[in-house]
Amino acid sequence: MLFVLPFSSFGQISLDSIQQYHQENLASIVLLKNESRLLPFNDLSTTSIAHLSIGDATKTTEFDKVLQQYTTVKSFNLPLEATGNQAGEVFKYLINYSDVTIVSINEILETGYSPILEDFIRDLSKRVDLVYTVFGKEELVVNFPYIDQAKAVLYTPNTNLYTQSLAAQIHFGAVGAVGKLSQNIGSAYKVNDGIITKGQLRLGYTQPELTGVNSEFLGQHIETIVQEGLDSMAFPGAQVLIAKNGQIIYQKDFGFHTYNKKQSVRSSDIYDLASVTKVTTAVPALMRMQDDGLFDVDAKLANYFPAFKGSDKGDLYFRSILAHNAQLKPYIVYWKQAQKKNGKYKGRTFKTKPHRNYPVKITDGLYLHKKYKGKIMNFIKSSPLNKEPGYVYSGLTFLMYPDLVKEKTGKRFDQYLYNTFYKKIGANKLVFNPLERVNSNEIIPTENDDFFRNSLVHGTVHDEAAAMLSGISGNAGLFGNASDLAKLLQLYLNEGSYGGERFIKKSTIQDFTRCQFCDEDNRRGLGFDKPLIEYDAEKSYVAKSASKYSYGHSGFTGTFFWIDPAEDLIVIFLSNRVYPTRENRKLYTMNIRPRLHQAVYDAIYDFDKLKQQEANNKSNDKRYDEGK
Repeated sequence: MLFVLPFSSFGQISLDSIQQYHQENLASIVLLKNESRLLPFNDLSTTSIAHLSIGDATKTTEFDKVLQQYTTVKSFNLPLEATGNQAGEVFKYLINYSDVTIVSINEILETGYSPILEDFIRDLSKRVDLVYTVFGKEELVVNFPYIDQAKAVLYTPNTNLYTQSLAAQIHFGAVGAVGKLSQNIGSAYKVNDGIITKGQLRLGYTQPELTGVNSEFLGQHIETIVQEGLDSMAFPGAQVLIAKNGQIIYQKDFGFHTYNKKQSVRSSDIYDLASVTKVTTAVPALMRMQDDGLFDVDAKLANYFPAFKGSDKGDLYFRSILAHNAQLKPYIVYWKQAQKKNGKYKGRTFKTKPHRNYPVKITDGLYLHKKYKGKIMNFIKSSPLNKEPGYVYSGLTFLMYPDLVKEKTGKRFDQYLYNTFYKKIGANKLVFNPLERVNSNEIIPTENDDFFRNSLVHGTVHDEAAAMLSGISGNAGLFGNASDLAKLLQLYLNEGSYGGERFIKKSTIQDFTRCQFCDEDNRRGLGFDKPLIEYDAEKSYVAKSASKYSYGHSGFTGTFFWIDPAEDLIVIFLSNRVYPTRENRKLYTMNIRPRLHQAVYDAIYDFDKLKQQEANNKSNDKRYDEGK
């Protein structure tokens, strides 16, 4: 969890007490000023945000930690008696790279503020929009230097972790500001002052009980299941995130990057999402392009890929293709196609050193010819169709969608996704080729590849086909963590909107996430997976309780997410089960994913039982009091 209430479970304290604690803390936070409706922040792609803590930074660590969950926020701290050098370095960064600086203050200097700090604040307020978040004594709202120049001022007398989290969430619209002053503060702010803002614009963070989930049951069962996987070496580490009713109610990191146990998994670390890439890159791109009139899911393949005209695939409809109902082969081992019978690579395929004709880096000692991509497309075109119709999972066309996006939008696939979706929703760690943007110690390694790359795959895509396409594909190649993945999934659950902006039409989301060919015994949506039409515990990787409206996807590396609109629920499990080898199938044989998924539903049902039990206890207490 990102914060801890002074109680950990429903069983220890009543639901009424939990709700009261939440309401009291939320009501204590008052938005006193909000010029140009700066709060909550809108399009995160156009606003660079920094956080400057003035005073004792240890008193606002939870505030800073929650701010970081919403977008990239650069953090600084200045003590009340900062030196000129300290202030100068911070000032230089903020005026050059920050559009908005959130200034949190929690201490009063009894002898007055230093000239250095006063000059710093005065000059900064002229160059950058400042949002003050004041914790503690109300005198800070009146006496802190140049606070009247701020664009927005948020105040709370509380400094507990829960209030810090709520204050951060108000900045991004996950929670709305509702507080009113109970007394005057100076001459500027009067009793009952307080600006109301919208909430539920972005994912929030709250206690599970406030969404109808038993936190004690949830935590115990998830941790038991994941620990079984760790102890059995089904995977070295994992991230688990659960969101309900637009609120993250559980988020925990488990284990290590590898079995040497040198580096613990952190929430900022990113995993190779494998085939989860399909429904987080190609599918949202196609949905948006359909909304923009650039793509029609009921068109034929040859309409957008003329090279397939006249082939046995040209007349295949995208609706059938995306539902894996078009008789396409599951996969082609493209790197094997470049090998001779003796195992050596054919001429003009691979070289051991980079060259202008061999620019595609597979490893430091293996580079692919620039025209081999054309061969991959020819392999797809000439591959035989399955003899029998029906559901067969196929990733072939997902290798082709980046070219379609480039042709129709004029933007490279990864750039289109980043600018259209990821950056705007604050999912800055959903990335292709992460070594270009992320430190290697934040990337979870996948497999010790001993047949193609002959090295540890770390920071480059695990999927061989995507690797041969420079790591950018609709089939695989996206990396991310549970936090940022959850933002995109909440966009889906919101039926196309997030952060107050609509990204995809509601009707488009509904079409892509419904079962397309149920009457042909095919459970799939368009790209998305769906529950089995008839549940079979031996075949399903999702919970038995998942509704027919639910959808999601899994990934070969050990990744999984599932969305259930019936329960307003998102469940994410990320692991690197292929480390050190893909032969490790314990994630499957131990049923880690369906058991974990079912535990979430059981925690919802268990909450209902406890709620009824509490109601019965109240009724019994009342009858007892009346009988005395």
